[in-house]
Amino acid sequence: MTMLEREQWLIDRGIQIEKSDDASKLHRAISGTVLGDDDRPMTIVEQVNLLSVIKGGSSSNSRIQGVKFVFVPHDTSKPISEVTLPSPLVEVLGPAGDILPTYVRSYFADGNTIDERLFREQVGRQKLMCDKPIELSSNAIMNATSSGSVETFPLVRPSSTNNHQGVYIYLDEVGMLKKLPLNIRASKIAGQCGYHPQPKFYGDVFIGRVEAKPSHYMYNIDLQVKDVVDAKSEWLVNAPRENLEWTQALNQATKGNFGTNTKNEINDGTDGIPVHVQQDNGRFFSWLQCQNEIEVTLPLLSDADAKEGKIAIKSLMNVIFLRKKITVKYNKNLLLELNLYEEIDVDGCTWTLDKDMLVITCEKYDGGKIWPRLE
Repeated sequence: MTMLEREQWLIDRGIQIEKSDDASKLHRAISGTVLGDDDRPMTIVEQVNLLSVIKGGSSSNSRIQGVKFVFVPHDTSKPISEVTLPSPLVEVLGPAGDILPTYVRSYFADGNTIDERLFREQVGRQKLMCDKPIELSSNAIMNATSSGSVETFPLVRPSSTNNHQGVYIYLDEVGMLKKLPLNIRASKIAGQCGYHPQPKFYGDVFIGRVEAKPSHYMYNIDLQVKDVVDAKSEWLVNAPRENLEWTQALNQATKGNFGTNTKNEINDGTDGIPVHVQQDNGRFFSWLQCQNEIEVTLPLLSDADAKEGKIAIKSLMNVIFLRKKITVKYNKNLLLELNLYEEIDVDGCTWTLDKDMLVITCEKYDGGKIWPRLE
């Protein structure tokens, strides 16, 4: 592929390529320098504050015209509510991609400081696992995120099977370092989308929907509370399969180089993004890697058993580590057999059991490099 073809391929599959003036245009619109103070749209902080003073909160912003998205507080005593990306911002920006990260950023400028001990632990853990020294101090990160810093997590990406509509979580990028409370409801929604183990989200989050039809800009479209809380919502039901298909398509498309002299910088299982794999027996597992380790996560029970609250029994587990092979049996039934791409250090392999989820961690025998694939 040429670079232009590569860019278009990524855009068609829901990966936003932001233009340099998008953020500054949005800032001017919110501050009133484009629309004027009288027409200044309501900020996300003002909308959330309004939710807290109006009974129920679910329809407090109905008078605001624009694109609906969802607010999920970490506090489970507070309702999941709808908020609005104001129409004036959409009109000013035009086809500017996903506007939500910039719009909600101010909400995460909450004045909370980064916990120094947690920061040092994270630095030490990354050095131990991936040999990538981090030069930034906690003060430097605080300065960089003081005006709010947003991380985007894909619950499902746009594809031809979902009308090119993706759903994303928008969260505080340094929420964990701020020691914000876990958002249990957000993690559960990610689990419904096929992420196992469920990702951890810290503090309040927002969930929004985008549309990214081929050869068009990505843009925001409505997502309502009912779309998020109803487990039978079409996008939620289809998300696990679509996430698997998206990963497989991306892996296939990014094999080798995009161009003659262009190095392929996308590697399976890196950057904390799990690769979901369906085995011939119909079972799924996911895996991650850094330079020195691989991590494999495998559900042990059927969906029906898991929903009934059943847990796996440790004494029935049998995990066998060989130099280039991992075998997993449960109650004498073969669940997983991996013939690895390269060797692992058998003495550096461990496994843990969390209810119905088996998590395997293995040190690479020849550490310091990323594998192009698991098998």
